Amino acid sequence: MAIETNTPEVWVTGNETPATMLVTIATGQTIAARTPIGQVAASGHYIAWLPGASDGSQVAVAITAFDVDTTSGGAAAKQVYKSGTFNPELVAWPTATDLQKALSFTRSPISLQAPRLI
Repeated sequence: MAIETNTPEVWVTGNETPATMLVTIATGQTIAARTPIGQVAASGHYIAWLPGASDGSQVAVAITAFDVDTTSGGAAAKQVYKSGTFNPELVAWPTATDLQKALSFTRSPISLQAPRLI
């Protein structure tokens, strides 16, 4: 008989309860849950974090709480994490360097911390 092990996924790694908010995701976006997002300055809408951009979306300010698809309609209000401490290994990172990832939420109420093994 084979022994199965189950290692639960640990998304929230801090002591505080994550806080969420509604934001407007720009039209034409398909964004996976747990993806960093930034706010485009010109429209105020949010898109997937683009560390090389210069339109405001280069600053990660939140993380999607659920999958987002605005490709078949207009911009839509969606729930995102605005604060909390999360497991960086479970973030749906876009193409970015390790340094960009490490600095992604600087000056933000979002922290990244690997889970403690007990």
